[in-house]
Amino acid sequence: MSPERRDRSVHGHGASLQVDESRIVEEAWNAVASRYKAYWSPRLRPYLERAVAAFHPAPPGPIAVPGCGPGEEVLLLLENFPDRSVIALDISIEMVALLKKDLRERGIGSVVATVGAAENLSAFVRQAAGVLSCFTLDLLPNPLAALTDWSRCLRAGGSIVILFWPRPRTGTPTARIQAAIQAKTGQGKLLWEARALEALPLFGLRLVRDERVQFEVPCETPQEYFQAMMDAGPLQMVARKFGADLLKECMKSWLVNHGLRRKGSTWTDLPEARLWLIERTDEELSH
Repeated sequence: MSPERRDRSVHGHGASLQVDESRIVEEAWNAVASRYKAYWSPRLRPYLERAVAAFHPAPPGPIAVPGCGPGEEVLLLLENFPDRSVIALDISIEMVALLKKDLRERGIGSVVATVGAAENLSAFVRQAAGVLSCFTLDLLPNPLAALTDWSRCLRAGGSIVILFWPRPRTGTPTARIQAAIQAKTGQGKLLWEARALEALPLFGLRLVRDERVQFEVPCETPQEYFQAMMDAGPLQMVARKFGADLLKECMKSWLVNHGLRRKGSTWTDLPEARLWLIERTDEELSH
């Protein structure tokens, strides 16, 4: 936790700000849940498949999925590990409801899906064989605190697979979106990845694999792409925090030089995700 954030959390006004921020995040994901599942889940499925393919949990024990969203990765896990139980949680009650609906329709009883903050995973599961996190860690206010918590969940021999959006390379569509937003709001993407890797040994963890993952993400028009980020994705939080009008101004600025590539009658992005495979290094880690 940074000194600035620590100072704010000690005082009443700062605590209120953090509660308000958490409420904005929860309300934003509740608002976009069904649209996220319809628009982004099929487009991001290749990334999730790559993450599940890299996942090798310890022989016994449940699998934990913090920030499960509508649960696409949970269903993929069940295909690959049909005999495992899964504990899945998300801060959004609407996201959890979508997962529960799919589980009921498939007659699956081996998943516990519940509402909960990803950074509080250890309150829901201990002695987990593994933790799978997809597109969640980079959205949290304190990724290092979340990693500390997830390490508490692991049994000896357990592992963590984390798929996340890193700081985008300059000139990419996502980098240009972030630059447009930062120009209007003064807020940029949190820099945390290097510090997290340096801190892994303190959590009893070690990095086994660090790779970049890219797949084409199509859209009909550049405007549709930005609008989907706002109406069905993470920019909904920006819209609620700073106002939809400001975000529309960001879209106008971005559309002038968006960076998407034309492919036939459609447009594509090639967003780069980062995949970490992390293993627990000790058998008697005490937290």
